[in-house]
Amino acid sequence: MRWLKHTISVVLLLVAVGIVLSTALSDHSGDYGRVSLPQTGTVHLPKGKVTAYYRVRGDAIPAGQTGGLTFAVTPAHGGPPIAMALANGETSGVAVTRSETIGELGAVAKLDVPATGDYLVSGTTDLPPGAAHLDFGTNAGTAILERWKLLAGLVLGSFLLTLIPVPRSGRHWQDGAGEPHWSSDPRAPYVP
Repeated sequence: MRWLKHTISVVLLLVAVGIVLSTALSDHSGDYGRVSLPQTGTVHLPKGKVTAYYRVRGDAIPAGQTGGLTFAVTPAHGGPPIAMALANGETSGVAVTRSETIGELGAVAKLDVPATGDYLVSGTTDLPPGAAHLDFGTNAGTAILERWKLLAGLVLGSFLLTLIPVPRSGRHWQDGAGEPHWSSDPRAPYVP
């Protein structure tokens, strides 16, 4: 029984490490949706920070064009556009600079989404239709933090499992193994 407890505890820790590695090494740029440009589309965004990634086909930028981008994200039920901070630090709606930060390659803006819901994305670019699109997602670090409850549960479960007492296996003698054996003979009270 002791080996089973130890095995399950190790398996829980290995599952937690596997989740962290698979989350860290996968792409999360399109987790919340994609909108082709220059069309308008709807995406479902969570509350908090969301990163917008600008993707262009490799052969889509003709000579003399920059692939510049203008876009806005507004609530589907109406309201003002969501405030965004662009990759180059500006706050306007025109982006031509993409981030080259590890984990956020191709990011053009970070949105501060006020509430979870559907949002309308409208954008224009000087590229031909279908040559570019916007992906809405997050980076690997944020994706790992979003799974903190699952990871904490696995690690805590593994720790608590090690605290559960397991009876020893084997034969049980009337006297303990290290205890002295007493004799009833008064001339020899202790016989080894």
